Amino acid sequence: MKVTDRAYALELDKNDPLAPYRSKFVITDPNLCYLDGNSLGRLPHATVKAVSDFVSHEWGNEVVTGWSHWIDEAQVAGDLLGRAALGAAAGQVLVCDTTSVNFYQLCLAAIKARPGRKTVITDAANFPTDRYILAGIAEQLGLNLVIIDNEDPAVAENELITAELLEKYMSEDVALVTLEVIQYRSGARSDIESITDLARSYGAFVVWDASHATGAIEMNFDEHGVDLAIGCTYKYGNSGPGSPAWLYVSKRVQKELQVPIQGWFGKPIDYWNSWCANRL
Repeated sequence: MKVTDRAYALELDKNDPLAPYRSKFVITDPNLCYLDGNSLGRLPHATVKAVSDFVSHEWGNEVVTGWSHWIDEAQVAGDLLGRAALGAAAGQVLVCDTTSVNFYQLCLAAIKARPGRKTVITDAANFPTDRYILAGIAEQLGLNLVIIDNEDPAVAENELITAELLEKYMSEDVALVTLEVIQYRSGARSDIESITDLARSYGAFVVWDASHATGAIEMNFDEHGVDLAIGCTYKYGNSGPGSPAWLYVSKRVQKELQVPIQGWFGKPIDYWNSWCANRL
């Protein structure tokens, strides 16, 4: 039998242990092979029911009285996401806001926590939104934005930033390094532990953008010593339009950081509790 035979392909599908998961999603066109999960996952049947139940039984019935338990959802959902996809213990992840807002807040908080340092580092192949936000922060604060040209094959293979490459740009003036866990174009996978350790040895923070990694690979943030990370839920997390993003702040550094956007619950007595409250 040739491996190109349709019968062979159908037999593979039949024996695929993941095949039953297909029935868990809304599929209106059985002939469409949907491969755009990196942008928006298919709608799960369970989500249809969950959203309907919330609208009817919680919002519909409770109106403003539901606030007393809705206010904690960012932490509850964050703990669930941390346990299921990030390798993060409870009390470190919030599901809230957009990826851009979370990225801005964590980067600014990290920079402010390293007063006197004037350099931030990212790479040319990084997701454009991240680069634009960093450029805005650098202009606002008068910082030196260093962009590693990893689009040049002579500098980096497949856009991959390694600890060895990054060290050429490190100094005691670096406040922040921010990179993608997985390069969104090439698929190159960063070694988050070695890069985080390197930056920490210079006293700098790393903010990891895990948008293209969450739900696709194991990252084990706690085990690998990650300090700060952000990401979305609408790619491999299979959430839908308007879905919230998430942020991760390790317990080790929570008291070093201040919420950049102060709000209703913005009294920074306990920075992390304050951060949680500000997101709601």
